[in-house]
Amino acid sequence: MYNVLIVDDEPIIREGMKTLIPWEEYGFQVIETARDGKEALEIFRVNEIHLIIADIRMPRMSGIELIETIRKEDVKVQIIILSGYADFEYAQKAIRENVAGYLLKPVEEEDLIGFIQRIKLNFDKDQSEKQVRTVSLQEVRHTLLQTIIDGNEQVPIEEVYGDISELGLDGRFYQLVMIRLFHNTNLELEDFKQLLAQELEENWGYLFIKDQYLCILLKNMRPSLKSYNELYEIVISYLKNSSIGMCLSEVFNEVSSLGTEYRSTKNRLDFQFFYKETKFLRSDSELVFQPNKDYLQDMTSNEFPVHSFAEKLYFALDALNEKAMKDEIINAAQSMINNNHSEEKIKINYVRLLSLVFSKCSVNKPELGETLSDVNAELHKINRQPTINSLLEFIYHLLNKVIASLNVGDYEDQLKKLVDFIHRNYQENLKLESLAKVFDYNSAYLGKIFKNHTGEYFNTYLDLVRMENAKKLLSCGMKVYQVAEKVGYSNVDYFHNKFKKYIGMSPSNFRKEKL
Repeated sequence: MYNVLIVDDEPIIREGMKTLIPWEEYGFQVIETARDGKEALEIFRVNEIHLIIADIRMPRMSGIELIETIRKEDVKVQIIILSGYADFEYAQKAIRENVAGYLLKPVEEEDLIGFIQRIKLNFDKDQSEKQVRTVSLQEVRHTLLQTIIDGNEQVPIEEVYGDISELGLDGRFYQLVMIRLFHNTNLELEDFKQLLAQELEENWGYLFIKDQYLCILLKNMRPSLKSYNELYEIVISYLKNSSIGMCLSEVFNEVSSLGTEYRSTKNRLDFQFFYKETKFLRSDSELVFQPNKDYLQDMTSNEFPVHSFAEKLYFALDALNEKAMKDEIINAAQSMINNNHSEEKIKINYVRLLSLVFSKCSVNKPELGETLSDVNAELHKINRQPTINSLLEFIYHLLNKVIASLNVGDYEDQLKKLVDFIHRNYQENLKLESLAKVFDYNSAYLGKIFKNHTGEYFNTYLDLVRMENAKKLLSCGMKVYQVAEKVGYSNVDYFHNKFKKYIGMSPSNFRKEKL
């Protein structure tokens, strides 16, 4: 749609012009009307106007003055002037100011339609030519940037610099942004480039595709965390429920350095899996694991000792020792990093490791059948993890599902110690999660076996222990607020409600009965 501004000092003419023809049918929309040239000029300067229809004689600023002022700022906007027979001399002057047409009042519908149809044809032609020029310019720029990256020695550097200037690529400093789409992205790279180009190329830089990476050459943009975050948010706004890898090069002063920066940035992005998770990688980004050649390993080659790790991991699971389990998973990662294993090989080895552990569990712990079936069905998701941290978290998730499903077994001694601990420390701020760490258990699993052992959930059992001790203290004449504090409740009202719930009467009434 092309935008129209109607300018006339008579309200009835403004509204009549606005409703005279079905503007949208001819590709136009009237976005504003103005009562004189000054008001029209203000509207013109804050809106994109394609066509102005203006009367010649108006107060404050005439149509002629309006046209002369606008032509100093914009030579492309189309203008149709309106006048009476007596204003023909003014109309001739307006025509010399490059107007598209001249209409006598009262305006005939057919005459106005004829003008706007011709104007629209010219607009459409200009738009088409502009699109062709833009596409052609993008293709030439794309080819040139790839040529610089590839270091084509057949292209003289003088010719390259000449092309750079013509294509608007000359600048004081540059920075390269490289983006990788992960496997869960359904969007094609070329489609993604076209979407982003519409938003980024005017204010950010030039987009091109190289080696299955989307690249953005930022030009004359001051490096700042705020700018990078803004760019990241724009990029991901086009990728619903998808993830990307994004890497920034160093700032460089010559576009001829693009090839060097491209290769170092690509190398960092290719190894994104090994870095700590962040929105965008930079030269100062940190690796999760540093290679440690002094790390003790039970092997004489760089092959991953999967059976040795599987045995130790199984023992940790069998002992319900979550810390030992995590330690073995981290040790396995460190072992593979030390031996320079690729992302793909690390993922394959973890699948092998967990498959062996789950297989051993299925033989020795048949009660885990359903759980093992579930976790085995999820093993393929290991290949989808974008970073080594997300991979480790996913593995912990699978192993914790197994731990939570293990039977109680022969852990009566441990549970007796836990119950004794509660009876001795009931007045403290006891939490199941904290005790699970003390007794080296997974908290979900500890809650399950505690219920099986005592017949009560942990919180209920703790309340009951506290109530029994509260009864003893109240029977000795201690005041209610003192008893509440002594048995572990900082809030007297909360203690009152708990006591009434379990004992069937208020603590004050219980105290009266016992004294």
